Amino acid sequence: MPSTPGFESRLFLSGSLAFLLIGTFGAANGVALPAFAARFALADWQAGLFLAAWGLGSVLAVLAGTMGLRGVTARLAAFMLLSGAALIASGAGWAVVVAGGLVAGAGFGVTASHVNRASLTGFGPRGPSMVSLVNAIAGLGSVAGPALLVAVSGSTLLLYAVLAALALASLVLHAPGDDAFAGAARGLPPLRRREIGLLSLITGSTIIESALGGFAALALVALGHDPRGAALFVSAYFAAYVLGRLSLYWLTKHIAARHLLLVSAIGTAVAAGLAAAGLAGPGFVLAGVFVGIAFPAAYVWQAGLLGPDPRMASSMVLAGLTGGTIGPVLFGTVLVLAGMQSLFAVVALLAALLALVIGRAINQHAPSFRAPAPPV
Repeated sequence: MPSTPGFESRLFLSGSLAFLLIGTFGAANGVALPAFAARFALADWQAGLFLAAWGLGSVLAVLAGTMGLRGVTARLAAFMLLSGAALIASGAGWAVVVAGGLVAGAGFGVTASHVNRASLTGFGPRGPSMVSLVNAIAGLGSVAGPALLVAVSGSTLLLYAVLAALALASLVLHAPGDDAFAGAARGLPPLRRREIGLLSLITGSTIIESALGGFAALALVALGHDPRGAALFVSAYFAAYVLGRLSLYWLTKHIAARHLLLVSAIGTAVAAGLAAAGLAGPGFVLAGVFVGIAFPAAYVWQAGLLGPDPRMASSMVLAGLTGGTIGPVLFGTVLVLAGMQSLFAVVALLAALLALVIGRAINQHAPSFRAPAPPV
């Protein structure tokens, strides 16, 4: 019987580098906006076009996977990230930078779908742990993005040149012909009420994640913290987020993924409740641990329920992207009405409701995880 790949395998090394790249890329986009705005004399809405293009490219790529598009290899995804980074680094005009964001976003979407699925199916019994580990590496990239901009003295040219170099290394490391959507049937997968209900749990989790990541600093300031102190709490939150994902490498060996997802929702509700009750900074940081484990736990559990169809794997990533897209809009609207200081109370309520829905879903579906077999 052939042994499963280890940490020295091309599967692990290529997946880890690819997720480090997309984590760093996504975070770098946000911190680079002020530099772009200054360089091209942009209004706020014009600067936002760059992030919108990145998001659109991601969604379109994952939609293509959901519809069973074939021939999209991991190397092609790395080439899109490389090309997008090169366009952005060129600074040849705002339209060129936005186009680079669109192309790189498509590479992000394919990479997210491919590496999660390849990690789950390619490592045998260790698949759930490896999904958690590569997602933790992406989290490390999210922390590295802002630090990288500081390291290159705020130069967007150097920032995206480094990202292009990482994309080139990723392109070389991926196995030739490694089709990101191999084995997929053509057309949309059978998304009935059962499937949509499961996918909505991922969407709910990422709505909460996007709200805390996007609005917590403003909420902390509204609650009386100075901006520097709020920034330190945000840094600690993301450190806790990464630690939560790293812990899953061991936790998934002993605790079922469905229960970890439930713990994530309950823990987030409790931590946000503490933040709303007066322990704003510590409660927010504690929430990072539980928010960090949500997506990997949901992905592993639902992959066992939804089966090995690559279109379902893409659907799970699409559900996460949907939550990350609509979350800021929904919370932004609520917080305008209720006040920014109410963020943690709203998150606590939503996380508690999500925990109830997850508990009901656990009772309705199969109790054990079975890793999907790799496609023939």
